[in-house]
Amino acid sequence: MKTLTKTLFATVFAAILLTSSSIATLAAGKIELVKPAKGFKKIWVSGNVKIILTQSEKEGVFVGEDFNAEKTSVLSKGETLYVNSFERQQVIIRVAMKDLLRIQAAGMAVVVTDNNFNLKCLQVILSQSAVAKVNAVTGSLYTNISDDAKLRMSGTTDQHTLIASNPKNVRFDNFVCLGVNQQDTLLALAVKSRL
Repeated sequence: MKTLTKTLFATVFAAILLTSSSIATLAAGKIELVKPAKGFKKIWVSGNVKIILTQSEKEGVFVGEDFNAEKTSVLSKGETLYVNSFERQQVIIRVAMKDLLRIQAAGMAVVVTDNNFNLKCLQVILSQSAVAKVNAVTGSLYTNISDDAKLRMSGTTDQHTLIASNPKNVRFDNFVCLGVNQQDTLLALAVKSRL
């Protein structure tokens, strides 16, 4: 009887221990909501971070379990969501939003759209070594690409204003544009030949 009690007690204790460790493991792999941010329409990104944008009625900012708030800041002020990272490894942050007016990225930031955005207007401003891959249907599109930044654009727009310090860093894949405004005639020729 004594042996049976000890065996039963050890089995129950082991089951409790395994259950609590498996719950902790499941919680560690879960993607958490950083801020219940709502109403932002502009994204400002800098540092070694990848932002994956999704157009959705349910807005929010989501990070993985390896997110370090001491090295990566995520804050919203007015209509702008600011993300800045000093991590050595690239930090991946998912952002769901209803409407998008501007993407502004610098440093080694990467911004990609996960689905096709349907927008009235969009501004994409990239500098340093930032990269953006955007798929959008817009009424008007403004892009300003400087330094070594790269833009890959797909979708459609009625009107596009393009400013680029290096036209080779701007790529249009499956992109339809009814009108293009250029700041430089050489750049206009390069862009029209790519379209």
